[in-house]
Amino acid sequence: MKNVTQLIPGASRALGTSAPYQAPVQTGTQLGVVDDATGEVVERLFRQLQAIFPAHKQAWPDDKAKAAAMRNWTMGFMAAGIRTLEQIRFGIEQCRKSGSPFAPSVGQFIGWCTPGPEAFGLPASADAWVEALMGLYSHEGVKIAAIATGLFDLRSAKQEDKGLRQRFEHNYTIVIRRAQAGQPLDGKILTGIGHDSQKTELELAEELAEQAVQARIIQQGIPVDAASARALLLARIGRRAGQ
Repeated sequence: MKNVTQLIPGASRALGTSAPYQAPVQTGTQLGVVDDATGEVVERLFRQLQAIFPAHKQAWPDDKAKAAAMRNWTMGFMAAGIRTLEQIRFGIEQCRKSGSPFAPSVGQFIGWCTPGPEAFGLPASADAWVEALMGLYSHEGVKIAAIATGLFDLRSAKQEDKGLRQRFEHNYTIVIRRAQAGQPLDGKILTGIGHDSQKTELELAEELAEQAVQARIIQQGIPVDAASARALLLARIGRRAGQ
């Protein structure tokens, strides 16, 4: 039977390092199915957890309890889609940052294995919403979500507009999930079912057309507000007068 370092190259080193999170790439470096290799990875993970959390015996008082927990964690990883060493390594990093002496539950650790938007340079959802309203984007992902939401609607919206904010957060969540999966951030974002059901086919067609127009406007650098348009017009008039 091959050991974990043969089936999963660099697994031992990966679990022990603290390099910045990188989105998982779909290659052979995955936990895969529940087998001996996966079991060895989980066993090494538990050694890391015991070193990080001095009160770990509260959760696993003896070898029998630890063995049962390891089986439970392995199945939990598979059910939650935790299949790469990068995800587990990110979870270990969060363990070190937690400051708690007590070992986490499997559910808490699985949550820690999923990096938030900040890990990819994306702003938090609340900050991204404000950026979308202002039309000032700190990251390309915010612009992508804003375009999918509708730039025209965002320009005329208020910060407390719950319906539009839900649309934006839906789109922004998709962008974040793409980043977490190592996928390209751009690409068409399907509108939520609840949102579509409230519109006629004509309204949906008009919205898609508006989004396409707004995307073209941004691409060509055309001003999207009155102040910018006026400044551009004055600049052009000034250039003509000087010719």
